[in-house]
Amino acid sequence: MSSLSGATVKLALSGDSVILRGALRGKQAPAERTLSLAFISAPRLGSAKKESVDEAFSLESREYLRRRAAGKAVRFSVAYTTASGREFGHLYLGPDLVRDNAALMIVREGWARVSDAARGKLSRSDTTDEDRMMIEDLVDGEQYARDGRRGMWDEAAKAGRPRLVAFEGDAAEFLAAHKGRELRGTVEMVRDAASLRVMLHLPQAHQMVTVALAGVRAPQVAEPFGAEARFNVELRLLQQDVKVRLEAPAHGAPGSFVGTVAHPAGNIAEWLVSSGFARVQDWSAAHASDPQRLRTLEREARAKRLRLWQAESADAPASSAVFEATVVRVVSGDTLVVADASGADREFQLASVRQPRAADPATAGYAELAREALRRFCIGKPVSVAVDYHKPATEGFRARDCATVRVRGEDAAARLVRAGLLGVLRHRADDDHRSSNYDELADAEAQAVAAKAGMHSGKPVAPAKLADASESAARARSFLPHWQRSGRVPCVVEHVAGGARFRLLVAKDAAKLTFVLGGIRCPRAPRANESDGEPWGAEALAYSQRHALQRNVEFEIEGVDKAGAFIGSLWLAKDQSLAEDLLRSGLASVHAFSADQSPHGAALRAAERQAQDAHRGMWADYNAAAAEAASRQVEEEKKARHAEPAAQLAPRTEFLDVVVSELARASGRFFVQIAQPDNIAGLESLMQSLALDLKQPKPPADFAPKAGQLVAACYSVGDEWHRARLVKHMPGKRECEVLYVDFGNSEILPVDRIRPLSAKFSALPTQAHEAQLAFVSLPNESFASDYVNDSMDELRRLVEGRQLVANVEARPSNGPLHLTLYDPELGRPLIEKSVNGLIASAGFAVADKRALSTLHNQAAAAKIDVLVAEARENHRGMWEYGDVTADD
Repeated sequence: MSSLSGATVKLALSGDSVILRGALRGKQAPAERTLSLAFISAPRLGSAKKESVDEAFSLESREYLRRRAAGKAVRFSVAYTTASGREFGHLYLGPDLVRDNAALMIVREGWARVSDAARGKLSRSDTTDEDRMMIEDLVDGEQYARDGRRGMWDEAAKAGRPRLVAFEGDAAEFLAAHKGRELRGTVEMVRDAASLRVMLHLPQAHQMVTVALAGVRAPQVAEPFGAEARFNVELRLLQQDVKVRLEAPAHGAPGSFVGTVAHPAGNIAEWLVSSGFARVQDWSAAHASDPQRLRTLEREARAKRLRLWQAESADAPASSAVFEATVVRVVSGDTLVVADASGADREFQLASVRQPRAADPATAGYAELAREALRRFCIGKPVSVAVDYHKPATEGFRARDCATVRVRGEDAAARLVRAGLLGVLRHRADDDHRSSNYDELADAEAQAVAAKAGMHSGKPVAPAKLADASESAARARSFLPHWQRSGRVPCVVEHVAGGARFRLLVAKDAAKLTFVLGGIRCPRAPRANESDGEPWGAEALAYSQRHALQRNVEFEIEGVDKAGAFIGSLWLAKDQSLAEDLLRSGLASVHAFSADQSPHGAALRAAERQAQDAHRGMWADYNAAAAEAASRQVEEEKKARHAEPAAQLAPRTEFLDVVVSELARASGRFFVQIAQPDNIAGLESLMQSLALDLKQPKPPADFAPKAGQLVAACYSVGDEWHRARLVKHMPGKRECEVLYVDFGNSEILPVDRIRPLSAKFSALPTQAHEAQLAFVSLPNESFASDYVNDSMDELRRLVEGRQLVANVEARPSNGPLHLTLYDPELGRPLIEKSVNGLIASAGFAVADKRALSTLHNQAAAAKIDVLVAEARENHRGMWEYGDVTADD
């Protein structure tokens, strides 16, 4: 016998022919050769190319050899080679050269016969003894099979189910009949690592189909790693029995399906991805048995830079950063704002989805429905946010962070996609910026399309049309009786304009309205430029936004104001009043007149007292005794306003030497310092000590700036430290607005230029006192606004750089000092020569007949009124084009 060689059976071509694969040498593909078993002949399988049919028992014969030899290590020898190059030889499946002879085994089982040529060799003299002995064994084996009616020699046996190489039926019907079922099959061919030809063993036939592995995309054979990937799949699956699940039709020839292929050793798709031979394919991943595991395996392969990921850059997208937050606002159907653990607001777009186009009439209604569905599902609820990727700014679009947001474990985006209210983005195969839950999104969209849900129904939805109940006072009064009869009316807070001012939507009445909380007053919030606003106004606005914006609430109407805004109570829950919450937090005060008209006045006052007793918010420096004294003074002032002229308050005489340290352009107010030697010396000494005390380069780690707090602030010009009161903290920008309490000027500073103020620096009273000119009102934003700059320039000309004498005409309980300012260089302190009189005479003031200073000194007020009238008649200052008060 010629020497034996070792090899592995790649596949059995028929019952008497195999393809052998040599050993793997380095990165070179192993050599292959076709070996036909000498001296026997098995039934022929048909060829699709030659349009030939299978001979009887041909598949059974091939299957007998496949099950015993495919993928196994064998030994073989070549007996002879024909002129065409076809090799014939002997194949041994084990160590015993007789018992493990493949040809003898298949002949004895009746699936092959001894060839005529071999029988002829028995009578020839040139036949070797070795061949003669082997042929005789084969003839005995065939006789054994015939006698035992084995295999094809059983006269009662019939050929098995047909083998259907071509797919000729209806693919959709075939898929409907077998979708999701576990089917037995044999891998007949590996086209590429992710595309297999599988023979399904069905009850009626052996049907050949093409299966594209669900959830993966492997390189083609000509692409990098393509040949290596296919070789490894062949090693594991070629001619192996597998379990197949068909899930969806695939692109390609008839009989092509997307599915999963499982071998007892594992899932081949998962192995390909984990080895770096394949990427996760988005559109088919939803059909995989475990899409999330595929994603995890892909991330691990990428981290190890295996094969396809060898060129992966160091800044490739990392795993999602996950944090807990609360949804505080829904911007649109695919964008929302959350508050993280630090309280900072962060805006996210839902990853890998897009909302219907609001500009398209066919989908505009669905854009509204998407926003409302997201609001109902998320607003005010704790969520888990997984940051998937960052979308850089492009022309017309700002940069965005994209994330997967889950409420109690449910993906918000998938919920809306399933309802047909969001679409799923199609990413490029090499685009890794996508949702970490992309597979569920793709599956949800497939469900929505199949169910014709939402925008997939083909039916346009018109945007909702809402009547504006606050369009005018008359319009508001037409709605008033209906809503007053209804008691508490359910609504949604669409917008928060201030701590106590809202825009509400009433769905059942298809109406929107402006609503103001009755019985309280909230400080005015700053506008977008953040340069104005009252202390605690920003905090009140933030509180109402956090607790009411886009929430389902109820309102109760008490009345309507002259602008058409409705006044009343807003209920966040059955017994939770927003007005009481604001009062209890020290972010609002009771408005006495409207509280007296409200049925909830007693509860409002009780809530305010709680804040005062606890020194919360605006009541941080609250002094009960001082407040009581101020209250008595207010009552006296009220009585004075309604008394007969003979009973008016007596003029005040309280002269002070002052210097105007700051002018507040927007309000017409200013700050003065009292020019006393002790005050000046004390302030200079304090500033020197403050500079020495604040040498630490950074604020303490536990320093948390709060509005109303007295701090030390480093002035932006000159880098000098001064005492300041913190007006507003902007944590998102890490900035604070401060008011320098010894000078009256204000500015916005970075947090690192602010320090806590030691108690020893609080002993000296603040040196800047807020004031306004007595008897007059200067132009401001709500009155003669075009002349604000001119009036302030005139005031600056009269007071800047001069030491003046001031008479305190009135000290209101809650407001600036009312001063009459005199320049000593102009002689006796006559009202006509005062700064007040000069600015009125220049045409930049009107007489304020309701001012407390007017009540104290009506004689001086009357002279100011005469000066104002003269300026008007002579068209001076703001009167140059006529009466600026004509429209008031």
